[in-house]
Amino acid sequence: MARTPAEKPSPKARNLWKRIPLACLYLGLALGALWLGMSIPSYFRSVSPLVLEAAADGTPGMVEQAADQVGGGRAGLAKALLAAAGPDADPDRVARVQSEIADLLKRQPAYRWSGGPDPFYEQFLKQAQFLREDETHVLPTLLPRQHRETLQGFLEQSPSRNVQDILATQTLDGWDRFYPVNSTSGQPLQATILATALLEQASALPDSIRLPLLANAIRARDGDTRAMAQLEGSYVAILTLGRYFDWLQLKTLILSFDDNQQLLFAAQALQEDPERGPLLVAAGLNTDSVPELTEYLLKHGDSGWAGLATALGMGRGAVQALLDFDKPVYQPPGFWRSLPAFVRQSQQEFKAFAESYPQVAILARLGCFGLCGFFLVAILRLAILIHKPPPNHERRVLINLDSVVGAVLVTMLVWVLIEPGLLDFRPNEEGTLQIKLAQTVPDDTLETTENAVTTMIDQVTILVLLMFFVIQMLVFILCLLKIAEIRRQGIGPDVKLKLLDNEENLFDLGLYVGLGGTVASLILVVLNIVDASLMAAYASTLFGIIFVATLKIGYLRPYRRRLILEKTAS
Repeated sequence: MARTPAEKPSPKARNLWKRIPLACLYLGLALGALWLGMSIPSYFRSVSPLVLEAAADGTPGMVEQAADQVGGGRAGLAKALLAAAGPDADPDRVARVQSEIADLLKRQPAYRWSGGPDPFYEQFLKQAQFLREDETHVLPTLLPRQHRETLQGFLEQSPSRNVQDILATQTLDGWDRFYPVNSTSGQPLQATILATALLEQASALPDSIRLPLLANAIRARDGDTRAMAQLEGSYVAILTLGRYFDWLQLKTLILSFDDNQQLLFAAQALQEDPERGPLLVAAGLNTDSVPELTEYLLKHGDSGWAGLATALGMGRGAVQALLDFDKPVYQPPGFWRSLPAFVRQSQQEFKAFAESYPQVAILARLGCFGLCGFFLVAILRLAILIHKPPPNHERRVLINLDSVVGAVLVTMLVWVLIEPGLLDFRPNEEGTLQIKLAQTVPDDTLETTENAVTTMIDQVTILVLLMFFVIQMLVFILCLLKIAEIRRQGIGPDVKLKLLDNEENLFDLGLYVGLGGTVASLILVVLNIVDASLMAAYASTLFGIIFVATLKIGYLRPYRRRLILEKTAS
């Protein structure tokens, strides 16, 4: 029995059923691209802990370095390294090193205060009568009067002229933040001067710190008030460091500094959080560029300190990688833990690639997210465009454009979800930290660095530019769709011309959106809500001009000309 025409499926239904397998294929490809992109641990404004972990492979960790320091008798440095190892360190190895430190201190009790072998400081300790096991740091140890007198007598016998010049600053008056040594409250200043002189006696002051300090000491005795203020700034920094370190820790840390500004920065960091002491010592032992470390911490603030703690817990290689990337450590959003385990574990396979080729890894991740968006747009097109357009259909260009825009939108959405820091528009805190330093030490002792200047194009600016571009692209596609709609209508050219005139305001929408984006951006910048440059604000209007000009000159004007010719010919 033959099927009646009513029983035959419609062409639309047949076309739909044919597209279901293709839609499933696109969905699988989209999910595969998304999974591959999520598996690459690369980010714009942060660095993944997995990347630091890959960089740390084959380099000594903090516990291993602490064991080596104990072998050399340097108990103070070993303690700092263990403290910087973090909570994830192997507890058995930590306990073993701590036991070795305890055995060393039993054999050498003086190391409790000196931190390790040091002939000058140990000679002072042999004559000290009021040592306290609960207070082993340098400045508290020097505060008792008998200890200061003992160290004073020892240093006065030094043949070093530099030591004598430092000791001579005890007679100065006119300090702003210290009481004079000859006053009843002058113990902190005298203890600081004695500690500084002992550092010079032990050759523990780098030339970049020693030479300015000695020059300021000599000029201050001649009545130079500016030199006096700079000298006092150096003494304040040494006093601050001496309150939190034993002798070997203090000496090792100061020897790692390249200039006076790093000394001041370390003092400021300890004033803000004394728990940073072990991190400073451990970082000084695990980097070849203390200026680079200082710039990193100054630039990133608290997130930089958290990143340094994470890197130190992994090993020496992680610290250098952190400075090379110059980004804080990535903190995943809450939903990351709810993802399937195979997605999170898959990042282990790509961590070495992300560490070795960081720029390529970011581009690869962007490409994967873009492919995901492309395939999702393809699925949407299959669902909407049931009838296949003819080969030379006018919307072919629009189909390519909506694929590109869809890929960009999905890429931006996914990246913002996995890296919320992209939307962190808080102004950077470099200036704030420099102001705090200025409150602690004289302004003349601070140097302006290149990193204190906000660059014209940063990642926030790039993100804002990309957002404005995508918005203008969407408006552009909307206008092209309206032109295509008028073109397909079966009406005369004169009516089409009137319809185009009626849509003139729509064709100018890009200019309105561009001006609105510029005004809104300027308001946000003035109110200090975002930290993007003014270039991003003006670019909104520029994009509007470019897209509207392209629309009207490249698409609308030729079509109007064709309609006018058709109307004239008829």
